[in-house]
Amino acid sequence: MSLDVIRTVTNDEKGIKRFLTEILELKPLRGEDYSFTSPELTRDVWSKIVQFSGKEDPLKAKKDEQNRKALDFYPVAREIIQKSRDPILEALKFAILGNSIDSMVDIKESSTDEIMEILHKAWIDLHSAEELKKKMGRVKKLIYLGDNCGEIVFDKLFIEMIQELNNLEVIFITRTIPVLNDALFEDALSVGMNEVATVMENGILEPLPGTFLGRASKEVRDLINDSNLIISKGLGNFDTLSEDETLRGKLSFLLRGKCYPSCAAHNVSFGSLIVHHF
Repeated sequence: MSLDVIRTVTNDEKGIKRFLTEILELKPLRGEDYSFTSPELTRDVWSKIVQFSGKEDPLKAKKDEQNRKALDFYPVAREIIQKSRDPILEALKFAILGNSIDSMVDIKESSTDEIMEILHKAWIDLHSAEELKKKMGRVKKLIYLGDNCGEIVFDKLFIEMIQELNNLEVIFITRTIPVLNDALFEDALSVGMNEVATVMENGILEPLPGTFLGRASKEVRDLINDSNLIISKGLGNFDTLSEDETLRGKLSFLLRGKCYPSCAAHNVSFGSLIVHHF
């Protein structure tokens, strides 16, 4: 990841080698500190990328491109969802597939049949999905912790489908400081998230691709503490929230099995759509 990102901001191979040498001095990557979560390690690497590049948001152009492509695909996705037997389930699958949608929107004029094949091949636990639908039917307020750009377009679509069936107040929470391709407040506004939800920053003043509640703003902590249902998107949020016992019983994780640790933790095959109730 470090190498891919740094090559988007420089062609200086000598500088890249110096940068990677610094990265490999980080204690977690030397096997000297296993107390770090992945998002904390990413924070430290990202800080070096920002320093090296001189850019506050090195992937800004990439994020804008991901949102644009997802918005171009949005009408097709909405049509598929509305024609399905279970619009909420179909919208949920799109929301979890988020990071993988890029490969679909890169295909010009993809046919509905091609997209449906991708959706149908992705395994999802229908029991867990049904439980999430029941939970959403029992609450009046939903806290939604966002993840990546591009993906947030399909989060918006999922929220639209939810609100057609349930009279819910939705609060969509973004990162505060740029990190990777994670969505910021301005990214959420750019895709119209404010049309379906109240958009807030998490208030975490460091480039952390996850959510440590103790580092979030008081307003966000209070909202989460008072909420009966929180949807958490992505592996970074899972890494930082999955051991917080104060959230047990009201937190549902939505993520895709994209790497061995996430698949092993949930006992699913690679590429599965994960709905995990904590």
